[in-house]
Amino acid sequence: MIRLITLERFIKGGVLVAGSVALLVLDRHSGAHQVILNIQSGYNLDAGRSLWHRLVASVLDHAAGVPDRRLIAFAVAGLLYGGLEALEGFGLLLRRRWAEYLVLIATVVFIPVEVEELATRPSVFKALALLVNLLIVAYLVWRKRLFLERPSQMQSAPRADAA
Repeated sequence: MIRLITLERFIKGGVLVAGSVALLVLDRHSGAHQVILNIQSGYNLDAGRSLWHRLVASVLDHAAGVPDRRLIAFAVAGLLYGGLEALEGFGLLLRRRWAEYLVLIATVVFIPVEVEELATRPSVFKALALLVNLLIVAYLVWRKRLFLERPSQMQSAPRADAA
């Protein structure tokens, strides 16, 4: 299960970093809007195609209409979040305990945002993302037995004066 979480973190981090770099490289002054239009026409991403084509076309249309400052803010946020995802992935790959806790905390922090987003603009993708994150949290809590009673250190350690 940890391997699947590691793979998911690397994929998510890679997509975020690649998308952020693309946003930084394709600014308005280099004709990003024209590049987006060329991608749409080159890959025949019109609204009459499949759901996937309409989704990609919608994302490209939104990217073409976003002001420069917001694009840079999105790119920086994407780089930071992608970096966090990659750090989590490397930590899990190296079997570091801190990485499991970091994944748990980073996943739990975004669950309220995902719930609100799903409530305001529901989609199958958002529901699946929330489900995956809830499963990751449940697994890590179970794996670390965070909420189970444990004997205290004092009870399990032998006493020096017991002999």
